[in-house]
Amino acid sequence: MADETSFIGRQIGGNYRILTELNSGSFGTVYLGRHLIFEDSPTVAIKLLHAHLRSTQERAQFIQEAQLLKKLNHSYILRIIDAGFENGASYLVTEYASHGSLRDRLNQQAGKPLPLNEALTILSQIGQALHYAHQAKPQAIVHRDLKPENILFNERNEALLADFGIAVVLEKTKRVDIVGTPAYMAPEQFQGEISQKSDQYALGCIAYELVTGRKAFTAPDFFSMAFKHLNEYPPAPTQFNPLLPVYVEQAIFKAIVKYRTERHTDVSAFISVLQKTATQWLDEGLTHYKAKRHEEALAAYEQALRLDPNFALAYNGKSFTLKLLGKTREAQQAYDKAKQLGYSG
Repeated sequence: MADETSFIGRQIGGNYRILTELNSGSFGTVYLGRHLIFEDSPTVAIKLLHAHLRSTQERAQFIQEAQLLKKLNHSYILRIIDAGFENGASYLVTEYASHGSLRDRLNQQAGKPLPLNEALTILSQIGQALHYAHQAKPQAIVHRDLKPENILFNERNEALLADFGIAVVLEKTKRVDIVGTPAYMAPEQFQGEISQKSDQYALGCIAYELVTGRKAFTAPDFFSMAFKHLNEYPPAPTQFNPLLPVYVEQAIFKAIVKYRTERHTDVSAFISVLQKTATQWLDEGLTHYKAKRHEEALAAYEQALRLDPNFALAYNGKSFTLKLLGKTREAQQAYDKAKQLGYSG
């Protein structure tokens, strides 16, 4: 392929004009593009395969990604619009995720955890996308390269699962080449095996990063990383985020347990554990309150109110907790809200 900078302003696939480069990786370069005829259509992302990777194998991977994405019609999976070849170059046209990647968002946090509600929303959306792929017919699809760089956000700030370039189809467990991103690879992936629970492990590693602001495992090279995934566990998330509910920590550790048979039944089960109801948050707040863990209790009551803004009992619990924390004015405001919503205790 010619100098890739020459693609700016070029026409691809007969219908799309390349506007600017968005990013470049080991597999290809992604550009922003627009349809030449339907000018009112949203801008799109155009992925071009790198020239030096245009082998039969890489070409086949590119076609596989297009075919897989076309079959996966889900709200939280990046939508494919078109694919083809142009002067020997493979291209893939997808919807444009205008709000960047999860890696961008984590970098902005500068080592701090995301707000819990935001983290759980992202995990839920990607979990739904993975579960859909894992249940695909006639064969399940395993992503096997789940990482923050492959989670994008659309204009509605919804998380989208992207980059199925090394995905595989399988029934239960399959022997495969050892590929992926080491920081998020399940122990069995380093041994050349893959299953749906390998994706669950990767999602667990991402969950750890979201709630702590740091990766579960870091190492200077591939073999050191493999050793850690196979033999070690990261520090407890609550060590870095003391306000994190214990059940979230437990759910994450179950997702990243070494033996896949001991993980959650499936990704959907993992997400269900993370999505407690407002009443369950209220109960957790009360448990912390009785144990005099007032900051943790306050966080639990506030999470209950995020899920149900009209939950009078949660406002009442928040009121008592704020009073013990010396925040008299806020405590009175919370109590007044509880009364307004019908609390009569």
